[in-house]
Amino acid sequence: MRLVENIPLDTMVIEKLIEDKNDLFLVWPKADFPFNHLQWQEVLDPQKGNIPFLVYEGNELIGHAAIRKAADGIYFLSFLYIIPSMRSCGAGERMINLLEQYAAEKLNAKELNIVVRAYNPRAIRCYTKCGFKEYSREDTLIIMSKVLRCREA
Repeated sequence: MRLVENIPLDTMVIEKLIEDKNDLFLVWPKADFPFNHLQWQEVLDPQKGNIPFLVYEGNELIGHAAIRKAADGIYFLSFLYIIPSMRSCGAGERMINLLEQYAAEKLNAKELNIVVRAYNPRAIRCYTKCGFKEYSREDTLIIMSKVLRCREA
């Protein structure tokens, strides 16, 4: 598995990847359906500090994710998506591990956060397996956090 920065941002590839309305809702509950390119360009804009990624298994596009800076050393993982055929086989965990590695090595991240909804138990299980712990909850909104280990110099 590998991450490829989606810069310059190509929202057409995201639209083709996340075609299912229910999947789109789980990735981003506020997303318009049908897919709204301007809306996605706004939230993933690299000029605003976002790093969108396409996720590949071999040559097959299997997912999407983004990292954005929240504060010094603190980043959010967002818009995480894995195609249905790759779910429940460890692909989500591998993707998160790659995102953690990227954040730690390239961004000097000390902490990662993920926002997930209570009605997405599969994602919650995946994030928990990856070491994220619930930080706060408001209605269906759950923020999970993970402190990254400091690497020895």
